[in-house]
Amino acid sequence: MMLPVLLLALSSAPLEVRVLERDRLTEVMLEADRFSCDGKKLANRAIEVRPKDRRLRAGDQACEVLTAEGDIRVLSGALKRRYYARLSLSNEAEVLRFINTIDVEDYLPSVVEAEAGGSPPAALEAQAIVSRTFAVASRGRHSASGYDLCDLSHCQVFRGHDDESAAARKAVKQSAGQVLLVGGVVLKPAFFHSSCGGGTSKAIDVFSEEGAGGGVNDTGKDGPLCKDAEGFAWEWSIERIELAAALGANPQGDLSAFEILRRDGSGRVLQLKSFGKRYSGVEFASKLGRAFGWQTFRSLRVTMEQVEGLIRFKGQGLGHGVGLCQQGAKALAGKGADSRAILARYFPDCQVRGF
Repeated sequence: MMLPVLLLALSSAPLEVRVLERDRLTEVMLEADRFSCDGKKLANRAIEVRPKDRRLRAGDQACEVLTAEGDIRVLSGALKRRYYARLSLSNEAEVLRFINTIDVEDYLPSVVEAEAGGSPPAALEAQAIVSRTFAVASRGRHSASGYDLCDLSHCQVFRGHDDESAAARKAVKQSAGQVLLVGGVVLKPAFFHSSCGGGTSKAIDVFSEEGAGGGVNDTGKDGPLCKDAEGFAWEWSIERIELAAALGANPQGDLSAFEILRRDGSGRVLQLKSFGKRYSGVEFASKLGRAFGWQTFRSLRVTMEQVEGLIRFKGQGLGHGVGLCQQGAKALAGKGADSRAILARYFPDCQVRGF
């Protein structure tokens, strides 16, 4: 009977989420219900903050840590974000560092809206359960840097609370406290992606880390469930010399630009060689995404052909292919499936449990 106690502890403790890291802000206006400078309460309801001399300049105060509480707004030029609970600011190499301390259930509506906004209610509820499982199971994902999660896509997208919808809030409320447990007892991160292309993969194969859900065949008599997704089938062509440059390789000689070493049961490329160097599929896709944009090399369910100096990739789906296929979830919801049925399809080794 220890499991419910452990889950309750994991779910009730606030998350520490680093926000606005990519924006690298050096000056903001903060509005909040309460402020404190190194634990000393301030009378301000609005305050201008910037890094200075390894500390913060907050109005006329010098602080190591400035804390804003309540309903918080961050304003910097065109950027406007709203956060709840507590936002702590410090100076990180003369750039502002923001940590939002927030309860899991308050964190989720923004995530669900950012990741699956516009989906049918059953698909939104399935997303809420998957995102809650990921958040609770991923505490300390960035522990070496002093927080649990970030607000970027490799954790979960979190844009603050102005972007929440009523539908996302309802999905979180209706699924409150529910997570996916492997075998009904083991908590592991649950992942999701846009379109699986006809089959999902195991986290251990793609990411080399344990996760909820095994690979499933998502193709029926009418084809893949996600086949109607925009850009389901895709092609991308690039000159051999450009691909080599992006990888820091020499394009000369007979070395293959894309030699597949291993695929998994869904057809996703797990290991490959390019110009003589070995890559995991995720590593290769990440390099191309950084070099050419994240919507170019869209999936590892892919083949390649080379005609003279031109390399042509052809693939299906979008994303890493692990866990919940969001487009498949939409299709199932459109056929009347509820969130439990959707999750049973993509996480057949798991049960939904509440705490």
